[in-house]
Amino acid sequence: MGNAMKFHLVVGLLAATALVVSAETNEIVKIKVLGDNVSLRAKPALNAALLDRAMNGEEMVFLDKTNGWIAVQAPDSLNLWIAGKYVENETVQPAKLNVRSGPSLNYPVIAVMSSGDPVALRGEFNDWLKIAPPAGSQVWISERYTELIEPPRPEPVLAPEPMPEPEPIPEPEPAPQEELQPLMLVLDKTKKQGDYEEIPGILRRANPGLYQLVLMADGFEEPICLVRGKEAQMERYLNRSMLIKGKIYWAENVALPVIQPVKIHLDPILED
Repeated sequence: MGNAMKFHLVVGLLAATALVVSAETNEIVKIKVLGDNVSLRAKPALNAALLDRAMNGEEMVFLDKTNGWIAVQAPDSLNLWIAGKYVENETVQPAKLNVRSGPSLNYPVIAVMSSGDPVALRGEFNDWLKIAPPAGSQVWISERYTELIEPPRPEPVLAPEPMPEPEPIPEPEPAPQEELQPLMLVLDKTKKQGDYEEIPGILRRANPGLYQLVLMADGFEEPICLVRGKEAQMERYLNRSMLIKGKIYWAENVALPVIQPVKIHLDPILED
């Protein structure tokens, strides 16, 4: 296969690809002219009417391709013609209006305009209007004098890398708490035991098996007595205000009296 044939095959494949890309992405595909004074014709044939000439390096919008010819958007420098009787207020009136390469029905059709299309007037001759080429006006150039300009490829969109899962922060182990030894109560025989008393306060934990009543004073808790009662009952009443009625006992080496509840009133209303 000769170099010229290879060139035309490659251009043909690129042109076909360009049509697919243009249809799918609406991107404008262009060709570049590879020669000076390259003919732009009304139809894809050597004997078709010569409309204009393109210069080396000029870029043109690719529209179509057939049999070694490429259709491009007519350059803005080209003047085209329409029948003036079908135009009002520089707007096309009929549903379809042929755009020709010259001011006569004998000139070839280059494009078709639709009702409502605006007309860019450049002059007039007899009953014909000279206009700028509307969109879709196609002229033909020999494929051998063109090179397809591939549209820029979009930059690949990189998916963001997933953030690594944060490693769990180990919870500090609780400091070992010193266990309170059970308070050994030995009655103080020098003090009177078993008097009946009523003592108000808030129930808190004390030594194992014991609780205490405290009074709040200036934001501080002041213990006023120890409480010895059933653990299941006392645990339910923790941190509650109460009035305990019971017998008072004194133990050796213990500064506070110990009350053994007989009756408990929760959240009492105390009178001054």
